[in-house]
Amino acid sequence: MKRIIKYIPLLCLLFTINSCDAFLDRDPIDELGAGAFYKNTEEVNQAVLACYNGLQTTMRYEWYLTELRSDNSRHYANGSTATSSKDIYAMDWFKVETTHPVNKNYWEAVYHNIANCNTVLQYLDVVDNAELKKQFEGEAVFLRAYHYFNLVRLYGPLFIVTERISTDQAKMAERTSVKDVYTFIETDLLNAISKLPDSYTNDQKGRIDIWGAKTLLAKVYLTLNRLSEAKTLLEEVRDNNKGYGLLTTSYKDVFSTTNEMNKEILFAVRYKSGGYGLGSRFANAFAPANSFDFIITAGGDGDNCPTYDLIKSYDPLDARKSVTLAETWSNKGTTVYIAYPTKYLSQVSTKYDAENDWPVLRFADVLLMLGEIENELSGPSAGLSYLNQIRTRAKLTTLTINEVPNKNAFRTAMEKERRWEFALENQRYFDLLRTNRIIPVMESHFETEIYVNANSGSLSGYYTEPSYESYLQKRHVDEWQLLLPIPFSVISVAPNATQNPGY
Repeated sequence: MKRIIKYIPLLCLLFTINSCDAFLDRDPIDELGAGAFYKNTEEVNQAVLACYNGLQTTMRYEWYLTELRSDNSRHYANGSTATSSKDIYAMDWFKVETTHPVNKNYWEAVYHNIANCNTVLQYLDVVDNAELKKQFEGEAVFLRAYHYFNLVRLYGPLFIVTERISTDQAKMAERTSVKDVYTFIETDLLNAISKLPDSYTNDQKGRIDIWGAKTLLAKVYLTLNRLSEAKTLLEEVRDNNKGYGLLTTSYKDVFSTTNEMNKEILFAVRYKSGGYGLGSRFANAFAPANSFDFIITAGGDGDNCPTYDLIKSYDPLDARKSVTLAETWSNKGTTVYIAYPTKYLSQVSTKYDAENDWPVLRFADVLLMLGEIENELSGPSAGLSYLNQIRTRAKLTTLTINEVPNKNAFRTAMEKERRWEFALENQRYFDLLRTNRIIPVMESHFETEIYVNANSGSLSGYYTEPSYESYLQKRHVDEWQLLLPIPFSVISVAPNATQNPGY
């Protein structure tokens, strides 16, 4: 799909959020006039592709709400008083106000793209090819379900929007219960599975197929503890006949820009460098601030700093560590002790225009989810082979039943393995939330996380040193803080919209 999406930057510009009041984004093509635009199959196809491109905006903010709120990432700075730093501290500390700009931007971007998906569904009747019509519907409902799945885990009850609605209707909207949101997600994904093809031609790669949809539904079922249903879907994906599988050559090859959409990638947010307006910003955004051109052209912003705890958690033999992050960088031969992500790092000609895709669903996840489920249903011996396939690829020794003799020991091993395998891919927070481990893990993180002085490499407490701006006096997480607040821009214009407890 790289070849496809690069032709539509203008279309994406037309799908822009114009005001906070449009929190449900009723009509993404107001400027054109909806009835005048979607007249035939090709125009609907362009609209579907715009939905894929819309993922780039949501992904821009997602790491703040997920990886930063886990023990994998934090702000590098410990003394900055800049407003942007204070926003990062607040998200990291689980102290997000209803006016937090990143929270608002993410919410608006996701609902905007949901509106794009709904627009596609509204105009399917102009598609004269029955198979393409089914495919477009499957793609749109999959992407809508994917967005709602992220939203429900981050915000709880949601506004379910399935069609374009008026401003007055949007303002009177009420939130739907978590249970009903999950029912809606399941319905969309079952619909997607019934409509999507099992493969695409090479020039269409990147579009979601039945295997990616089954994997996402399995993840939904795992989240809901519907283990047998998740297992059935995952076994179908495991046994697929379309070439998906674990890329055993090396972990690095999974993320290489010369090996994109390899057999391990079931679904990814795709980027295209070259000045099309579709490049990835993360290579620059995640490189250290003030690194000039030593790491990447045009330098970095210093976002998404890997935690000391993550760095030190790796086995020295683990091949994933060097692919995922670097602990230091060199400034004309002087070592700078600032860690940064390398998983999305490739050289650029222009700032924020990298080629790296962002994987959302990988075959490694299929195997690890199967291992987790087998442990819960039948015990550790049933799940061990799945866990060990991932460890073997990482150049680690395989675990024996003596090392994980019971379900609890296996759960601990699986938690660690998923952390290393998916580090900085926005999965850690959701994993800890799903396993009810987020509060103890984060409270321990706040007590023990270490700050490394950039110049000397000396160590001190990142959250526990009162002289630092990053100091966190109350290192306790309450249950209500696990849900983010509904943005003030929504609550202020929607009288029927209730706020999450605690805000």
